Amino acid sequence: MKNFHSLAKLLEDSESELMAAILNYALTYGYSQYTSTLVESWRLSISGLTNAISRYIVSNPEKGPEIAVDSNYRDDAIAGFGVIEAQRHRSRGVDLGMFLGLFKYYRDSYIDIVKKKEKDKKKAEQYARYLIRCFDRIELAFCIEWATASEDFKLDELQSKNIVLANEKNKYLTLFESFWSPIVLLGSDDELDNINMAGIQLLEHSGSTGFLYYNDEFSLKLLDEKSKNILHYKNRPILEIFPWLESSLSAFSRYNANYNQFVTNIFNASTGRDEDYCVTMFSMRDLSKRNPGKIIFFENVTEKIHVDKKLRESEEKYRTLVETMNEGILVLNEDHVVTYINEKLCALLGLPKEEILGHSFEEFLLSESKPDFMKQQSLRKEGCSDSYEFGLVNKDGEKVFVLSSPTPITGPDLSYRGSYEVLTNISNIKLIEMQLIHSQKMETIGIMAAGLAHEINTPLQYVIGNSSFIKETIDKIVDMLRAIRETLKNASPAKSSDEALAIGQIIDNFDMDFVTQEIPPAINACLEGLSRISSIVSSVKKFAHPDSGKYTAIDVNEEIGNAIRISRNEWKHVAELTSRFDETLPQLLCVASDFNQVVLNLIINAAHAIHEKYTRTSQKGLIHVTTSSERHSVLISISDTGSGIPDALRDKIFNPFFTTKEVGKGTGMGLAIVLKIIEKHKGKIWFESKEGEGTTFYVQFPLG
Repeated sequence: MKNFHSLAKLLEDSESELMAAILNYALTYGYSQYTSTLVESWRLSISGLTNAISRYIVSNPEKGPEIAVDSNYRDDAIAGFGVIEAQRHRSRGVDLGMFLGLFKYYRDSYIDIVKKKEKDKKKAEQYARYLIRCFDRIELAFCIEWATASEDFKLDELQSKNIVLANEKNKYLTLFESFWSPIVLLGSDDELDNINMAGIQLLEHSGSTGFLYYNDEFSLKLLDEKSKNILHYKNRPILEIFPWLESSLSAFSRYNANYNQFVTNIFNASTGRDEDYCVTMFSMRDLSKRNPGKIIFFENVTEKIHVDKKLRESEEKYRTLVETMNEGILVLNEDHVVTYINEKLCALLGLPKEEILGHSFEEFLLSESKPDFMKQQSLRKEGCSDSYEFGLVNKDGEKVFVLSSPTPITGPDLSYRGSYEVLTNISNIKLIEMQLIHSQKMETIGIMAAGLAHEINTPLQYVIGNSSFIKETIDKIVDMLRAIRETLKNASPAKSSDEALAIGQIIDNFDMDFVTQEIPPAINACLEGLSRISSIVSSVKKFAHPDSGKYTAIDVNEEIGNAIRISRNEWKHVAELTSRFDETLPQLLCVASDFNQVVLNLIINAAHAIHEKYTRTSQKGLIHVTTSSERHSVLISISDTGSGIPDALRDKIFNPFFTTKEVGKGTGMGLAIVLKIIEKHKGKIWFESKEGEGTTFYVQFPLG
């Protein structure tokens, strides 16, 4: 064997087993009554001995310790351990025989571990001999240190240690009495061994409370009071004092338990009322088994139970409120997963909670609502909490529209943890809103009805007049063809020249040049008139038809041109309308009928403003419509040279039912609905106006 480093490693890895073996020897042969009661003290003892052997191996790795006539039993690691242990145990009052007796069992435990763990018998024997010499040197060092100390030195050492022990005892007593909560110590027979002042005050009325010290008159009075009272309880079975402990003590014995805790109601003699206490009972942690009793700790939890009860009642009240309120409650984490949902929202979706909790909320959204919902959640991370609308799909596939009032959820470090949202069912409101928008469309159509009739009547007169002309001409052609046929039917070779002259006369009478010149223009005029009528009817039909409300891509310029056509009779008598369209505009994703209504309302309003200004003159105003694209939006402007908006009315023009028109000429819902439509599309509307000179409305629709 080259060295004994592996022996040191084996001992270090066996600390727990060594401690168990030595403790077993101490308990078996009665040494435990003079040793430490705590696990950590035993562990430090084993660790110190193992470290001493390991340090010796490091300095002497290839041979074991020797017992020579000139050996120094003080300076090496093993001998030094023996000297320190001699001083420590002697100061505690342990005699030499007692220590050496226990130390023999240390030796046995170490050798037993080596023989048990080292499978190589030859190596195990070498390790055992090495350990025997180590223990020999420790014992020799211990005896030499013990024997060479003078009696006076030993006495001083013992007195110093007694002072330390007395201080430790006083510290323990002070600590014991310093607890505001009652503490009871039980002996092995479950008899009361000690009780602190708080415990006595629980059992008997006392006007004095506080800490127990040993250096003032008040403390001595408390000590005297306690001393008298404790004699009444000392060594009495605890069940005579606290009968309600019977089941707990029985459980300790039945299950060989080490710990029990429960809450019970106890009459407090000092306060004169029943109070709730959390009673904790646990066994003394004494490895030596000299103190096999128990500790009972009483914690007054009356106020805590009262607070907990109030808290539970409050929680129950607010839980009931949340569950029964008419709004849906939704809590999402940072990944949009549902962590809480109340019954109202479950009812809206038509699903039980277990089919919603733990799922991404995107699963329940209308497809067209998902992009805006995701955008709103990203805004929540930035602290924004503006209300927004979105659509859901319930279990039956029906659409449910809700208005969300969100609040960001943040953690203690202010990091984003999710969103708390209150959802209001606005499906009926959305239905009414759609009906109102459609009604306003019909109102607009009603306002334009006379003009539309005129717009249709003019081309219709062309069609009727030209159709009559064509019919008369065709009748003449038919008569001419009949006459020619009759002439040809009666024709004979002898009279051929006469018939030819008659046919020529018939054709000359028809005025063929006039017919060939006038018929094609008349037909073209009919077709043009019919086309214009068809265009007007198609535009009105497209505007008036209630669409599905789905977002589709539209050609902005084409839709504005359509609105200009059907509103022509509203502006043609009072204004010239010009336009400048950006031909590079991208298509706009929107609800087409809503877009048309916005543009049509603004054009009609411009015409009415001009009419108001020029009503008593023969002058005409100007309406100018433009389109242009910005980085992420489409911008539409509609300008007029009308009367402008007075400063006093500028804050009211978008209010529902506000109008400056005469009774019967408007409901005041036009601009209110325009604003609602634009907000629905996440757009913006604003205006610039100068009273007496005109107004320009700007409408911005976001792209994408």
